[in-house]
Amino acid sequence: MACDLQRMDSVVRELEKSGRCTLDEIMRCYRSIMSGNSLGVFAEKLATELSEWDRERTARAYRSAASRFIRFNGGQDIKLEHITLTMITDFQQSLKNERRSMNTVSFYMRMLRAIYHKAIEEGRISRHLENPFSGVYTGVSPTRKLALTPEELATLAMFNPAKMDEFAPAGLLPASLQQALALFLFCCHARGMCFVDLAYLKKRDVREGFIHYRRRKTGQMLHIRLLPSMQRILDYFGPFTAGSEYLFPIITNPKKSLRVQYEAGLTLQNQRLKKLAVLTGIDKKLSTHCARHSWATVAKGEGLPLAVISEGLGHANQKTTEIYLASLEQSVLDRASKLVSEAIDSKPHTKDTREPKDAQRKVFYSENDRSTKSSDHPPYGNASNWF
Repeated sequence: MACDLQRMDSVVRELEKSGRCTLDEIMRCYRSIMSGNSLGVFAEKLATELSEWDRERTARAYRSAASRFIRFNGGQDIKLEHITLTMITDFQQSLKNERRSMNTVSFYMRMLRAIYHKAIEEGRISRHLENPFSGVYTGVSPTRKLALTPEELATLAMFNPAKMDEFAPAGLLPASLQQALALFLFCCHARGMCFVDLAYLKKRDVREGFIHYRRRKTGQMLHIRLLPSMQRILDYFGPFTAGSEYLFPIITNPKKSLRVQYEAGLTLQNQRLKKLAVLTGIDKKLSTHCARHSWATVAKGEGLPLAVISEGLGHANQKTTEIYLASLEQSVLDRASKLVSEAIDSKPHTKDTREPKDAQRKVFYSENDRSTKSSDHPPYGNASNWF
């Protein structure tokens, strides 16, 4: 209440300076301040601003979190200053009781916290001594890995319509699935490019042998060398995008909402990828995001440092990259455990009849994930053979 009075006092002074200090104007400002301090109204205000800045994903997240909390509150909107630690803790427990995943719980907590802190920044509420979000879960739990193995990528690459020869089976796929596969493989080649960035790529973004684009999620500028495999896919899509400023036939009508076209394209692409997985015998839930995880995992298998993989993906920190990387196969860990166990059990005064350690390492590295290579082995391989 004290914060509201202070803001009203400031508003009245501004109205007096501008010569618009009438009762109607004061009441209008008062109603605006009071309604804007509710979670639902303020979240909608933020979401509208975000949509204007083309940050539709975050806008939807704010709306979703606010709507879900209001539903928990019996369908009643609530003043931001009335949100307490007890309420947030109860809301968190309610989500757990609904058997929501911890990542879903974290999503709601992080979005509500962001809205709450923005209200503080704007002076809509004062800082409480008690932080309503103290102790609630806002982390990210490891999820089922989405990466494809090099062998699975090689299987898909056999059907690549942009790499057809007389022996290629790509013609066995329907035309729609051929396009879906080409889009997926392009993302794999382009350092795990996000589908949303792929959809908005324009022909003018390709210059001097590079693709220059700004990530729509973070705004980070990336420069990706145009590899021959990527150029073949662009050539394949050339006839489908004649007369369009876009590289791929996802956004096709400049008069319609670009966002709606992208979202429709994303839905269609994921539907087609599921069918593609069945037809090619890949027993995984294939989606657009698999390309990103797969690039990171292949890079790890080639011995690339985590810092390089992180920068290649355009991540702000390496913790995010670690989530993308698939765990070492169990067989790799089993062999590693066997080597260590044999070293421990070796008797100090008995002639060692085992293979030399260097020979063991050579077998270990040749049979398993190359991310564990020692410094005397070359860190880079020819990953392009997998695509």
